[in-house]
Amino acid sequence: MLRWAPAQIKGSKKRVEMNGPYVPFFHVGILVRDIDAAAGDFSRLLGLEFEPVRSAPVASGELMRFRYSLAGPPYLELVQMMDTGIGIWGADQGEGLHHLAFGEPDLPGRCAAFDGRADPVVQGEGGAPRVIFTRPEALHGIRLEYLESPMVAATFARLRDAAASSAR
Repeated sequence: MLRWAPAQIKGSKKRVEMNGPYVPFFHVGILVRDIDAAAGDFSRLLGLEFEPVRSAPVASGELMRFRYSLAGPPYLELVQMMDTGIGIWGADQGEGLHHLAFGEPDLPGRCAAFDGRADPVVQGEGGAPRVIFTRPEALHGIRLEYLESPMVAATFARLRDAAASSAR
């Protein structure tokens, strides 16, 4: 069982404990043209703070740029538009809500459950999927992202530490 550290709502003494035998709803992905401008807008208008821009290779070998809000879960993930060989972050998608993301302990099983309408976008050793995205037609136009549970736990820890440092 994976346990999440208690979250504290900013400006409140209330702590929320999130435990469960599954990995919960992780983030909302938002596709943006300019990741720095978008983070500035979300910060100014919603009071959110963001981690620095990160990059990671996708299955096609290209690097994607992204950053998470420090408040969460669920977090907001800003993803900069880019054309890739896997075609899920291009400008033709338009800015706005892009996906809902969840942790998943069994990515091959989850991928199979979507009957060929889910694709690995990040692969680990031996080609095992670490991140999959469903195609919009798989669930009424909503794209879902599933990340292997250890990736989600590591990201939670990184964002929790960054939020604690920011609060000092």
